[in-house]
Parts: sequence; C-alpha cells; structure tokens
Amino acid sequence: MKLHGLEFPENLLYAPDYNLWLREEADASLTLGLSAYGCALYGQIFAFTPKRDGQHIDRDRSFGVVEFAKAASSARSPLSGVLLASNEEVVRRPALINQDCYGAGWLVRLQADDWPAARVGFLSGDEALAAFAERMRLAGFDPDAPGVQALQP
Repeated sequence: MKLHGLEFPENLLYAPDYNLWLREEADASLTLGLSAYGCALYGQIFAFTPKRDGQHIDRDRSFGVVEFAKAASSARSPLSGVLLASNEEVVRRPALINQDCYGAGWLVRLQADDWPAARVGFLSGDEALAAFAERMRLAGFDPDAPGVQALQP
C-alpha cells in the first residue's frame, strides 16, 4: 500500500499516533519499527539509542531515542511490555532505518504484557492508511518537500 509515495506494507500492524509499525513474530514477540511516514518526518536519522534489553517499558514511555538533523526524539512505545532485544545493527548503522525501515531497519522486539487485549488498538490495511492520511493532512505534510523525496525509493 502506498500513500503520498510512502510504503505501508499490508502484512504489518500500525500505531499511527506513534509513527510505528508492529509485526507479530512466531514466538509471540513483537518487532517494532519506524514507519515510512515517521522516517519522512525525521529526515536522515543519525543515531538510535535504545533502552537496556530486559527492561520493562510502559505504554507511552520511551524505548529509545532517535537523533536526527539538529534534534532528538523519544521513541515511545504504543504498548507495555519487556524489551527483549534492540537492533544492534541499527545502533551501529542508523542509516538502515531510512534505507529499510520495514526490514533491516527495525528498532526493537518486545514481549507485550497482554497482547490479545492490546492488539485491538492497532490498525492494518485501509484503516491504517486512512489514519496516516489524516495525520498527514493535520500536519500539513508536503510529500514533495526535498527531504521527503530523498527518502522515497
């Protein structure tokens, strides 16, 4: 699925308010990463500093810090759980987030506290696209801005 030239794979769940995607793994853990829209908003990412593996992360609390251009932002978790692993390759090479946000550029893996209950709060397919479209509209997102074009495949 595409929106303003940005990819949103259909096989993922999304937390548009956090600009994150989630993937359910075979071991019942969740992989989280920055969506293409999140990448477009941040621009070139220079660093990702995750919290310590094994730490419990509460919903709306930071699981790490993303540094970009002349600023930094807390990456907030859309659900509570234990941080199982951080993507060490992204810590070493943060440009992977911009290059492959849905693949090699994933950020962290979590074990959710109550995934069946939390899952209903995440969007997929057309619902996710509509939510991102509304966020883009409200933010005055310009898909033709030079920094955004650089992130498009």
